[in-house]
Amino acid sequence: MERRDFVLGSWQQREWRGKVITALFFTGSGAGLYFLSLIVGYLWGMAIGIALVLLGCLFLLLDLTRPQVAWRLPTKLAKSWMSRGVVGITLFVLIGVLHVLSLSLTPDAWTTFGMPWREGRWGLMFLGFLSGLGALFVATYPGFLLGNMRPLSLWNSAYIPALFLVSGLLGGFGFLYVLPFPWQALPWFAFLKNMGLILVVVELILISGLTWLSLPGATRESIALFTRGPFRYHFYLGLLGLGLIVPLVLLGLVSIGVGIVSFLFLEGILHLIGVFFLRYLIIKAGVRVSIN
Repeated sequence: MERRDFVLGSWQQREWRGKVITALFFTGSGAGLYFLSLIVGYLWGMAIGIALVLLGCLFLLLDLTRPQVAWRLPTKLAKSWMSRGVVGITLFVLIGVLHVLSLSLTPDAWTTFGMPWREGRWGLMFLGFLSGLGALFVATYPGFLLGNMRPLSLWNSAYIPALFLVSGLLGGFGFLYVLPFPWQALPWFAFLKNMGLILVVVELILISGLTWLSLPGATRESIALFTRGPFRYHFYLGLLGLGLIVPLVLLGLVSIGVGIVSFLFLEGILHLIGVFFLRYLIIKAGVRVSIN
């Protein structure tokens, strides 16, 4: 006998709104900025990345209905991704601040560039390694947090954690490109350009997989909200057009020497637009279902 799933009802989630979307934008992009700045030894970028993560945490606190009980969040570490996120972000901020303060003690640390993850005292290198892992965790963990929300099929997709990681790194590129940075003096400029190109392509592939290869009916209902429904302009124009395709063209021009480095400022703005719209669409298109 053929087995069928019967959807009895579905509705968009209303609990997570603008503050959560903004928080995910700042925490993911801040973690990405810290990680990329760590690679190139850009101390200002590392400090600003930590500040952005803290700003995102502030928006999360503002979204809590009872902020006075926030101290209880880390108490369910064994079974709650929210608790793991609180502990992970706290450790990242503490280790990151310690690393930035330690690096700032070296002469001209705020005006020169280096690679603290491959040179200097072993203690600094170890702190850099730990803070880099922490930054990757902060960028990725919202995907696992959303995946724990079983009634919302879109959020359970295996694509979501990967999308948050890649998008967080692109958000880091976005903030890095708009900061005053002497790109011509950076020997790793070509590597960063290629890394940015690869990340844009990877995100396009992940979005394609999420959009066209999702199987459960409830997930397809969520996908329809931003491919054919009320969020289609946010998806096609904001995320795909401005957030990914135009930056891909600009980065390609810069990489082959046709575009100028000043394109990178515009590139950064467009990256940030794409990062925000990705989070906006994922949160807004969360659909709860009842299946018998």
